[in-house]
Amino acid sequence: MSSPADELTLAQVRRELARLVALADTAERPKPDVINPPEHSMPGHEWRVAQEAPFAVRPPLWVVRTVDDPETRDGVYVAQPDPYVIYDWERQLDFVAMSPLDARRLALALMAAADRADHLTRGVTRLEDRRRPSA
Repeated sequence: MSSPADELTLAQVRRELARLVALADTAERPKPDVINPPEHSMPGHEWRVAQEAPFAVRPPLWVVRTVDDPETRDGVYVAQPDPYVIYDWERQLDFVAMSPLDARRLALALMAAADRADHLTRGVTRLEDRRRPSA
């Protein structure tokens, strides 16, 4: 009995191995960029992700926070910037509160979508995208 892997070329195996190594490289969690002190309006850890946007005057800055305050520490707070608006990133960002479960689901969906976009751009069929013969 043959398996779908029996039909793979060496190049396909190498591409899949490269994909898995790249995935492993993204497994390490980044350290926070800023730790906001207790007197800050949202004390706690903050991660900043500057979006590559050559059309913007300044790179749009995504901000993700966890807050140390006992009343709000059960959430993840995400601010999505508008790259067409020039404003003070610190004072005018609107944060969306998410449960940790929803934040993880969003992060995994972003990883999956980025992986698929990379593969489509390179014209590489991922092993999991291969159609399986009907039984």
